[in-house]
Amino acid sequence: MKPENLVPYLPISPYVEVPADLQDPLSEDVHADVAILGGGFTGLSTALALKDRGVNAVVVERDFCGFGSSGRNAGHLTPTICKDLPTAILLFGRKETGNLVRFADHCVETTENLIRLLGIDCDYNGSGNILSVVHPAQERRLRKASEIAKSVGAKVHFCEPAEMRERGIPGAFLSGAMEEKGGTLHPGKLVMGLRGALIRAGVRIHEQSRVLQVVPGKQVKLICEKGSITADRLVVATNAYTTDIGKPGNRLAPLLVTLFESAPLSDGQLAALGGWTNREGIYTAHECMESYRLTARRTIIGGSKGVQYFYGGKTANHARAETAATQAVVNAFRDRFPALETLPVQHVWTGWIAMTTNFLPVVGPLEGHPNIYHSVGYNGHGVAQAVSLGAVLADALVGTRNEWQDIIFRKPVFMPPEPIRWLFAHTLLAILNGVDRYMDKRIPRLGQEFPRG
Repeated sequence: MKPENLVPYLPISPYVEVPADLQDPLSEDVHADVAILGGGFTGLSTALALKDRGVNAVVVERDFCGFGSSGRNAGHLTPTICKDLPTAILLFGRKETGNLVRFADHCVETTENLIRLLGIDCDYNGSGNILSVVHPAQERRLRKASEIAKSVGAKVHFCEPAEMRERGIPGAFLSGAMEEKGGTLHPGKLVMGLRGALIRAGVRIHEQSRVLQVVPGKQVKLICEKGSITADRLVVATNAYTTDIGKPGNRLAPLLVTLFESAPLSDGQLAALGGWTNREGIYTAHECMESYRLTARRTIIGGSKGVQYFYGGKTANHARAETAATQAVVNAFRDRFPALETLPVQHVWTGWIAMTTNFLPVVGPLEGHPNIYHSVGYNGHGVAQAVSLGAVLADALVGTRNEWQDIIFRKPVFMPPEPIRWLFAHTLLAILNGVDRYMDKRIPRLGQEFPRG
């Protein structure tokens, strides 16, 4: 088997590739009721919702729809909101946290309904996800967090070790908090399903059309290399890439995440894990959590160790393989799945998540520009939130209010400027990764027992 640091690197992900029906680049000056900047989950779902409301929208995407985070993420559909619910209560209070919990559940349900309505075959498995203990020292805090989550309305229960084993969860995951709503899916099939639905509906999409400048005003103008879009309203749906465009990118910290996919498991290897019959998604209770899921094709996809922040928050020229980050995610995989020590890792890839200082997305009208809306900064929970916020944005754009706008539209919180941002991000990541390394060193090797006391 080749050395782990030579695992093949994919320039995009195993989920998507350049579509055969690539939509024409923008090559003229056009007008639309609404221009949508970004062809990921947010932009595509917003365009679909606007089509349903009779609004003429056009999507402009610098690569192809699904090239960014929507086609690279780990594939967990979760009702997670904020860093965790105890943190949310500290930041926002119990009543507002309860509203955020309802919103998070709505996001999962909306995504499930859209998958069903459009008939998108994205391997959706509504098994829930488990935030798992990998060392007994994590159990007390996670058990308490589970009780707090239930007290504000979250559909969560604590999985005792017996339930974990009954579910066939691999033995490295000792117990955990079960998020009962949501599950796992193939994000590439989902984003391409949304793209296909738009094309069939006759919504204009211009791919390979990098926006060079956004000119605000009574009408907003997007200037591309060979054409422009003049629109009454604009939706910025570029998530971590917003820092390359402008506001509200100054409220985000883009983090580069490395993920991997294993080779397919044999029957014997799957049995050695315990079966993992329902294929629940798994996170670990680390400060920088690991994620794992068993796919429909019986591979394991995971990652998230070794996240990186680059000075200035710029994403350009940084989405590449890093030996240290690759080794970190592969080592974590080997530690959690010792029964699969001979199973090859097929490939790794990278993708961006956008963090905010209050761990909530930045959604709503841009301050000082009431005809420019944005929905960015999903803090690693973007599958459900990005897909569901399309309808919320569409309602706002046509002047229809709903309860979710009152809950999630809020003034963006402060993000320190450079070089303070770089220093803060690197210091915080160093501390969190240090805590995780200390915890990982305390986890016994296969066949040993945890120390008592």
